[in-house]
Amino acid sequence: MSITGKTVVVVGGSRGIGAEFVRQFAAKGNAVIAACRQPSQAKEVQGIDGVKLTTCDISSPQSVERWAAEVKEATSHVDYVINNAGIYGRRVGLTDVTAEDMLATFTTNCIGPLLVVQQLHKQGLLGGKQQTVVASVTSKVGSVADNQSGGGYAYRASKSALNIVNKSLSIDLADRNVVCTLLHPGYVVTDMTGGKGLIDKQTSVSGMIGVLEDGAAGKLPLQGTWHDYKKETVPW
Repeated sequence: MSITGKTVVVVGGSRGIGAEFVRQFAAKGNAVIAACRQPSQAKEVQGIDGVKLTTCDISSPQSVERWAAEVKEATSHVDYVINNAGIYGRRVGLTDVTAEDMLATFTTNCIGPLLVVQQLHKQGLLGGKQQTVVASVTSKVGSVADNQSGGGYAYRASKSALNIVNKSLSIDLADRNVVCTLLHPGYVVTDMTGGKGLIDKQTSVSGMIGVLEDGAAGKLPLQGTWHDYKKETVPW
């Protein structure tokens, strides 16, 4: 079941995985609202038919609130929210990690996605008669069960926190006809990984959209669950 003819919000849609979400959803015939910290620099998605660029810095509560009001002006309902924006932060270990490292990643990777959902909900754009799916792009390194190598304190903690936030959202918004799910993109070649990785962003995003399409077709449970781009369940 292809996702087409829907209104899709992609947060962090200016480059990398986010830009690929924008391209693939637009190619399927959806109206895409791409939230970018600096739309003027979103070279990868500028000029794509059906794409509206909006300004949102998810590390700023005031920016998220203003942005949600802008989305309200553009549409009366959002069918899919892709919470993709995130940072890795400094690549330091136990000896050098600081409180600032922890707070910076937590602010962007956990608090930001929560505020995005909160503010879109306050604007009345989610759920109701038409279902909304909120898909937050997390990482397998946020899995407690999967952590066999240690380190990565700030990034791991921020993604693990995002996971539990999503779980609570899936419970709190269920009666509003909002489905909240988690997606793991795999180890993707992007700027964040320094050009390293096992798969390209096209494969990753196609797989994650496939998860959402299987969810729409009733083939995969999405509410409060966590799947990777291969449609496999990720352990908590």
